Amino acid sequence: MEGFLNLRWSRFARVLLTRSIAIFPTLLVAVFQDVQHLTGVNDFLNVLQSMQLPFALIPILTFTSLTSLMNDFANGLVWKIGGGLVILVVCAINMYFVVVYVTALNSTVLYVFSALLSITYLSFVSYLVWRCLIALGVSRLDFRGSAQYPPAV
Repeated sequence: MEGFLNLRWSRFARVLLTRSIAIFPTLLVAVFQDVQHLTGVNDFLNVLQSMQLPFALIPILTFTSLTSLMNDFANGLVWKIGGGLVILVVCAINMYFVVVYVTALNSTVLYVFSALLSITYLSFVSYLVWRCLIALGVSRLDFRGSAQYPPAV
């Protein structure tokens, strides 16, 4: 957030401002809501965070595996496969918890909405995996032949 705001303040002032912006809404909800409502909000936030996890883990594995970026520190084949399996297991567990959360809502409208959202979400994650595999050198997946990987640093 600090980089996007392009603040020319001292580090302490920047950190104080950005952390206050991030924590202030949370404090308002904690002060003015009851504990039961906070538990529901906490569950919802955990579900949202678990859905965002692939968008961090998949690019991290990709970038740390690119020799053009990491030079001697790039992941080897064993680490790529092991990291991919760990990411797959973590994402599968998180998807299970998302399904449990949604089924506990007991609303047909929410089921349909979450199904449509899930299709979109899984399509985007699949696209991300596809692009990252092309970046790692699986040229058979590059049907257009437009990607120039590994990227130049």
